[in-house]
Amino acid sequence: MSKRSIKVVALALLGVLLATLPGLVGCAEEDKAEAREILIGFLADLTGPASSAVNDVHHGLQDYLRMVEEEDPIPGVRTKLISYDTRSMAARVPTGYIWLKGRGADIVFVLAAGDIEILADRLKEDEIPALGSQAARRLLDDPWIYSMQPPPETQAEVIMHWIMDTWDYDEELERLPKVGHLGCSGFYTTVAYQTGIDEILAANPGKFDWAGVEKGPYMATAWAAEIAGLKDCDFIIVSTVGPSAASFVKEARARGYEKAFVSGIEAFPGFWDLIQAAVDPEDLHDCFWAGVCVLWDEPVSWIVEAREAVLKYRASGEAEYILARPGYLSGWLPGMVLADTIRRAVGEVGAENVDGAALRHALAGIDMALEGLWNPWRFAENVHCLMKNQRMEEWSTAEDKWVLTGDIYCPPSLAID
Repeated sequence: MSKRSIKVVALALLGVLLATLPGLVGCAEEDKAEAREILIGFLADLTGPASSAVNDVHHGLQDYLRMVEEEDPIPGVRTKLISYDTRSMAARVPTGYIWLKGRGADIVFVLAAGDIEILADRLKEDEIPALGSQAARRLLDDPWIYSMQPPPETQAEVIMHWIMDTWDYDEELERLPKVGHLGCSGFYTTVAYQTGIDEILAANPGKFDWAGVEKGPYMATAWAAEIAGLKDCDFIIVSTVGPSAASFVKEARARGYEKAFVSGIEAFPGFWDLIQAAVDPEDLHDCFWAGVCVLWDEPVSWIVEAREAVLKYRASGEAEYILARPGYLSGWLPGMVLADTIRRAVGEVGAENVDGAALRHALAGIDMALEGLWNPWRFAENVHCLMKNQRMEEWSTAEDKWVLTGDIYCPPSLAID
């Protein structure tokens, strides 16, 4: 065959190939358009006092779902995140849920344990499963509610046990550690913390010099009376959030308090940037928190993957801010759970048949093991939270970062194994 003939044949084949490409692209777009859309409702404070921490979680969940859509889509379905801003106002929680339900949410992700409590009856009635960031204790066995982290009461349990382990009763000439609690009146987390504290006090008589609980108004920023009531404590357990936590630490140090502040995940890790902005670096000594958060500098594969997603999906300034805080990872992890739940529901009943019941069944059957976490992720029959074990972190003023104390605790109320 002549060179000219070869060229003609080649051009003809190329023309045929180019002619088919629009059809192939069209088919792909048509398949995507026809895929079953599964809506994930997000209900939390996006602009109110807790928003600086909540938005990190929102970004982590949003980016994980986006990565799945781009790199490993679930056959036959598209996932979409729809969000409602509660502004940390309990009255907006039912309204937000109704809005998400009206938009067609198939499953909801709810950050606050108190909000889960408000919605429990509605979720059951509507047969819409919920994945919570943090469990509500009285709903640990609810068939429509599953959570990532244990109830806030358990953080108080862990803190109190850590104090007992930390305190050298002999060296202190048998002086008991003086412990007090700073919170806000009517605040769900404060009530939950105090419940956990009271249970440990009752179970361990003669181990604490209990100073009591001091409560300011919700979202207070002035703490003179409360600091006066707690000034002699060796440990102050802090259950406020956002600007309240920052103003309390700042004012307590200014008024001469030099001993330890301890929180759960609510006060310190999520709002540490606010505290750093308010308090002199040298005054951030003896700050601790208990919880199940993971940190960016842990060398595990899924954290590396999350870091890559931040750099890919977020502008440079925003990425730098996100990578200085642990909240994004608290959205990335439930993203894993939700994507796995949807994928298995589709595999079990088919994309066109996925409904609340199918998603609930798949969610209840989660069975995952992640590098760097302390126990397999499975829901026990009567304890619907994945991550039970907690650890203590301390702020290192020398290294300017949170560091592990080496202590890992399973809260007594969750010791089911």
